[in-house]
Amino acid sequence: MADISLNNLSFKYPGATDETLANLNLEIANGEAHALLGASGAGKTTLLNILSGLLVPTSGSLRFDGEDVSELSGRRRNVAQVFQFPVLYESLSVAENLAFPLKTRKADAALIAERIDYICKELEIDGIRTQKPASLSLFQKQLVAVGKALVWPDVSMVLLDEPLTAVEPRTKWRLRQTLRRVQADLKVTMIYVTHDQTEALTFADRVSILSTGGIVQTGTPQELYSSPTHEFVGHFVGSPGMNFLPAEALGISGVERVGFRPEWVAPSVIGNAEAATADAASKAGIITGKVLRTRIQGAQQGKPFGLITLATAHGEITIQGDIPESTLKPGDRLQLQLTRCVAYSGQRKVRDIELV
Repeated sequence: MADISLNNLSFKYPGATDETLANLNLEIANGEAHALLGASGAGKTTLLNILSGLLVPTSGSLRFDGEDVSELSGRRRNVAQVFQFPVLYESLSVAENLAFPLKTRKADAALIAERIDYICKELEIDGIRTQKPASLSLFQKQLVAVGKALVWPDVSMVLLDEPLTAVEPRTKWRLRQTLRRVQADLKVTMIYVTHDQTEALTFADRVSILSTGGIVQTGTPQELYSSPTHEFVGHFVGSPGMNFLPAEALGISGVERVGFRPEWVAPSVIGNAEAATADAASKAGIITGKVLRTRIQGAQQGKPFGLITLATAHGEITIQGDIPESTLKPGDRLQLQLTRCVAYSGQRKVRDIELV
């Protein structure tokens, strides 16, 4: 395993006008589970190929434990990769597939047997070690592919390239939990590349959000959700994402805009719009809105729970909480008291604000 360090790393494809990656700086600790999260075109694949040794940075450096490996091949870096679709030899058994990376490096028979036993037990695939890929489910095949990546004992880093894309939806959660458990048990440095925020936030110790070739924010899942340092992260993380309104609309001065999560609101039904407007003018964090639609997501303590979309004088917002199904209807007016928010200027975070 290794500490991974990106130092002012940039990359531009030959003939391109703009850089695909620009001045990336990132530290990934030895044994960390890290996710690279971003939409298509954010630069995830290019960065993945640089980490794996397929591409060489145009400028800057990539270091493993302080050593510049920017121009070393993936094999010389001891990097292993798991792809979207399992890459297995169909003519070989599970055990023979696991042994293959060790045999190509001329490991002795005792080490090969020891590592196969260890990986089979760790991934709970001991019962299928004599089977060939054709008889396995896609879930089992991906487990074997993960095993091939982990079988070499001094692997520096394992790259997971959207490994759940091809897995059946009902087994995605199970495979993700297995990957997380194995990563924690083996303390191997894993980098998980995905466009799916649920996968990233439930797998990784820390997540780097990429957008148009840059890292917008790196932090724990909780930090990214509770305190986005850029408005883009507030939009991108969460379902739905953050609401954004002019700061002055909520009686907050000194900043341009504020963002708040749908659940950071305490709503109440109002009947007198003028009274509500006067109240809002006298206290920070209050705004009124008209109900456009509701969506039930479930129940909490026997009460309907879900999303309420409202029209305000400054645009639509969505809040989350209890829905009084029998009384709340489109056209009703609600007064909203924010419990907290994040203040932004120039799309960059200025401060967190506690309101209640």
